[in-house]
Amino acid sequence: VDLAEPATLAPFVARADVVLNLAGPYTRLAPPVIAVCLDHGAHYVDLTGEAPLAHRTDLLHDDARAAGVAIVHTAGFEALPADILVDAARRHAATSGEHLRSADLVTSVNAPAGTGREEMISGGTAQSLVEVLRDPEPARLGDPAVRLAGLRAHAGTAVDPDAVRRCSPIRLRPRRSAGAVLAPMTPLAAINPPVVHRTQALSPVAGAAATPLAFREATSLGCWGGTAGWARLAAAWLAAATQLAAVLASRLPHPVRARLADVLSRRLPPSGSGPQGDVLTGWSWETKGRFTTHEGGRFHGVLQAEGNPGYGTTAWMAAELALHMAQGVPETALGSSTPALALDGHLEALIPARVRIRLGE
Repeated sequence: VDLAEPATLAPFVARADVVLNLAGPYTRLAPPVIAVCLDHGAHYVDLTGEAPLAHRTDLLHDDARAAGVAIVHTAGFEALPADILVDAARRHAATSGEHLRSADLVTSVNAPAGTGREEMISGGTAQSLVEVLRDPEPARLGDPAVRLAGLRAHAGTAVDPDAVRRCSPIRLRPRRSAGAVLAPMTPLAAINPPVVHRTQALSPVAGAAATPLAFREATSLGCWGGTAGWARLAAAWLAAATQLAAVLASRLPHPVRARLADVLSRRLPPSGSGPQGDVLTGWSWETKGRFTTHEGGRFHGVLQAEGNPGYGTTAWMAAELALHMAQGVPETALGSSTPALALDGHLEALIPARVRIRLGE
């Protein structure tokens, strides 16, 4: 199917139960695909973390539910792992009659020796930021409750966006914890929290939406100590400063943002470019979580994965989620949905993607 030829979309989508869209930047290219999916009753999955598109999709929530369609963004490294790990913890707590109060996640990536920065950056990721800046709509980066708009009237939804902002602010600063240097979540700390909070607001777990979740996450850069520790701390501050610059740029007036986007689009790697070949082998990563409940319970969880997070595991996770959705989607996942709502607690569906989750004391 050729996205430059809209007439080819309808015959393609009409044959599908689920459309898995990997053609970005999505803010510009995805809306016609989503519209045709709604027309033909096909579920839709993509990888985008582009805030303007997610906001527009959230406004289609009731229309999608009426059409029996689930629209799922962020089905890759952003934000599927964080979303399903927190949801698994929520369900784990519910088995004891408890309700999840807080989730603190730390992600560590084990890269092969000699891997350089140029082998970790995708042109598609860079161009997604360009599209966010170019879009006339404000990106609302840094707002953890941005994907709760319009859900107050939804049946069973009681999450207060202002309470979420107070309870789970997105802080772009490094910190040290358990002997490790922690940087803001990469590639952008503003992507995962809104998804996690939307899942909570629409969760089928009884009482999930009654109170806001205290959510925090970070990327571990390694152990603190010695000269290497100071270098890691400097890298964490650089990552924080870069993300802060992106957030501030997203708040500029649209004409200024559009001009900046034009400049960046010529200087950043183009879509379709990125690491390939042998540099993608030998990777692994994990996300560890510490969880508490309102009833005083405490437990840990870990998501372990094999493969390059952005250019191995991401494709596998998105494909397995789409295959799972092709077998049927629960009513609670219809509308503008999330990876965890669509997965509906079936963690075994991600085993072929080399992803496993364990929860315990």
